[in-house]
Amino acid sequence: MPDIRLRIELLDTDPLVWRRVLVPEQINLHRLHEVIQAAMGWCDCHLFEFECNGRYYGEPDDWSDRPIALARNAKLKTIASRLKDNTFHYLYDFGDDWVHRIVVEETGLAETNPCPRLIDGAMACPPEDIGGPGGFEALKEAVAGRGDEHGEMLLEAVGGHFDPEKLDQEEIDFMLEPIQAGFRRGGRKASERPMPPSVATKLEMESSLKEQGINSIEELMQALQAEIDRSRKG
Repeated sequence: MPDIRLRIELLDTDPLVWRRVLVPEQINLHRLHEVIQAAMGWCDCHLFEFECNGRYYGEPDDWSDRPIALARNAKLKTIASRLKDNTFHYLYDFGDDWVHRIVVEETGLAETNPCPRLIDGAMACPPEDIGGPGGFEALKEAVAGRGDEHGEMLLEAVGGHFDPEKLDQEEIDFMLEPIQAGFRRGGRKASERPMPPSVATKLEMESSLKEQGINSIEELMQALQAEIDRSRKG
């Protein structure tokens, strides 16, 4: 089963957030969605959609205003062979609207193991639910000490620390292992490898917030704003 090399770029980010990955050519678009989530650093908690030559692939729902084909029924090999400029797009989170440009850099590569895997990349993925590229810029301004109240709230919502330049290779490799196992090319099972500290910390934070009835950064920001409003009134 030959491999395909892809470059994934998160549009409207500066510096550009990007990843280069190898995937099996027989991968379907639903599995590719899982690879993108792992490689970028997303949490797979929102809807997604691929756009290829004017056709859309994802998970059809009652709110869609256009025909959506099942992503799991579309093979990357077939899609790649029909692209006019070797480029298609992936949209994640219909609220924040994170648009990714995917470039098919090379096809027919020799089979590698493990696969899918990350080859290269740069910059950290934005946190979930921060309001899209505008929120991401506000967060980075806050990290640099130039943030307004909105940016400071975002920074507090993500735990008070965010490194926009950090590419966490260890976490990405860990998150890709279950997908690699599905292609039966060997490699360790995720359960056989210690969980990276960054993954453990993220899970602990999510668990703590859920215990408080907070299920997203948006809800946490609302709680922080309410606390700020109460302090001002006091």
